[in-house]
Amino acid sequence: MCSIISNQIDEDIEIACKKAKEEGFSYVELHNVFGKSIEECSDTEVEEIKKILDVNGIKVSAIASTVFFLAPLYENYKVSLFNETFHAITGDISTHLAYLKRACKIAKRLDCSIVRVFPFRYPDNEDIVVVGNDADREEIKKHLLEAGNIAASYGIMIAVENCPYSHCPKGEMTYRMIKEIAHPNVGLLWDPANSYRAEIKKVPHEFLTLNLKEEFELIKDKIVHVHLKNYHYDESQKKPFIHKALLKGDIAFEDMWDGLKKLNCKLSLEPEVSYEETLSSMKDLMKLAQK
Repeated sequence: MCSIISNQIDEDIEIACKKAKEEGFSYVELHNVFGKSIEECSDTEVEEIKKILDVNGIKVSAIASTVFFLAPLYENYKVSLFNETFHAITGDISTHLAYLKRACKIAKRLDCSIVRVFPFRYPDNEDIVVVGNDADREEIKKHLLEAGNIAASYGIMIAVENCPYSHCPKGEMTYRMIKEIAHPNVGLLWDPANSYRAEIKKVPHEFLTLNLKEEFELIKDKIVHVHLKNYHYDESQKKPFIHKALLKGDIAFEDMWDGLKKLNCKLSLEPEVSYEETLSSMKDLMKLAQK
């Protein structure tokens, strides 16, 4: 049930797997590996990953690819990386679809059924204020359908993450697209903290009414994977959303746990905090899982 993105522990996957095992985790999620995004790994590197996993008795919960993240949704859109430590592929949509095939092949080799994709990075263009409107979502749905067909050919489920840097930061936004697509190989990767920190000035008003518990009740039937992290909001700061350990932020995961544990999917830590806080988050997640 419990997983953690390996590079949240250590960029060295061997060290990360050993520590995950020590803390009682049986699964890791793979994103940054060997200094690149997982879908960029060669066959040789994938075999090395598999050896490390097998030696440590660790399985893979999800391939956290960056497909569609830095693919401009429209030709005139400019997109950039928000964090240099977040490895991500670039290129146009066709390039990203080719990487999706690669990600699916890697998932199959590592006995994993989930590949993460994004609902496209919102643009740097200063004249684009609100994103994820009806036209944007219709355009994204076309590409998700194509991605779903690719995933189906490999027997893989793609999980579309509600990302605060994307056109669909709210879980409700990604959910509605997925429900409308109704593709059996397209599901939702819900990150409640991403919904919490969505830039409300960029989100269409109709998606600003639900709190996290209400959003969960609406979207839970489409959730195939979950990311867990927490924030504290401090309006006095230039960047007001401050990363916190899992149970130390504004989101009361203890209150949401009964619903989360009933999901038929892995709950994957992405704490984005210090090493010490990551370890405490891992211990807290294991305690919750044992309730």
